[in-house]
Amino acid sequence: MDSRTALVTLARFAQGQWGMVTSAQAVEAGVSYMQLKRMTEAGLLEKAGQGVYLMIGGQAAAARHRAVKVAWLRMDPAVPAWERPLLGANSAIVSHRSAAMLLQLGDLVVRDMEFTTPRRRTSRDHLVRLRLGTLAPYEVTWAEGLPVTTALRTLTDLLADGAEAGEAGGFLAEALDRRMLRVDHVIPELARFAHRYGCPDGDGQALVRALIDQAAATQPGLWDRERAVSDLARELLQLSNDQLRSLRSLAGAAKEPAIVALLSRLATDRGQVAREERPAGSQRASR
Repeated sequence: MDSRTALVTLARFAQGQWGMVTSAQAVEAGVSYMQLKRMTEAGLLEKAGQGVYLMIGGQAAAARHRAVKVAWLRMDPAVPAWERPLLGANSAIVSHRSAAMLLQLGDLVVRDMEFTTPRRRTSRDHLVRLRLGTLAPYEVTWAEGLPVTTALRTLTDLLADGAEAGEAGGFLAEALDRRMLRVDHVIPELARFAHRYGCPDGDGQALVRALIDQAAATQPGLWDRERAVSDLARELLQLSNDQLRSLRSLAGAAKEPAIVALLSRLATDRGQVAREERPAGSQRASR
């Protein structure tokens, strides 16, 4: 293969991989290691990581979170990014603190590049931390072109990992503010961590309060908007159905459709939970 054809071949891979190509992909496509070496020496390629090359002109696409992108490409180096099954045997999903970084939630300290994999694996990169775990499709989203755990799964992973309450609270507050999480979805998922963080056993609502309060206490001034949102959510959770209906009427009269929709959704969700929690005998009696 001549140099021009080799360059075009690499470009086909790089186009869908932030301007990067792995040596395994190149060799499988017919580009030799010697050609990779010569193109690197000529300035057409740049070594981005072990077995990963960045094509000239691709720096902008690779700039944001470049190390994570390189590490992810190395997880299954011979397979192009667009051909990798989302949750296949060799899949790697960005998770934990790395997921928080890509989702741009919270202000967590990120020391390693963390991935969740379906089978036990190792990495030669000392900055890569692999977590064994099973993910459902609904627990994976996309950020920066990478598969990442959702905000809710990331939050539960952080709590399971023993993250500081202030760190987890900052993540939660921002996710609520950006509507990436809903309080009524978060509470049941957090219930199992309540006791670990000094709340009554199984009390997810108390843990939500505690996490956000701790975030506000440890980083005063940073969470004013998020705290206001979470305070409103907490107050709404305390209201009875009659009070919610009254508020909905007032919001309707004030021509605030967004608030009406929020209150209606909260009332609907609460009614659904009540029906699910009602004993079977009570359901039969009510009929």
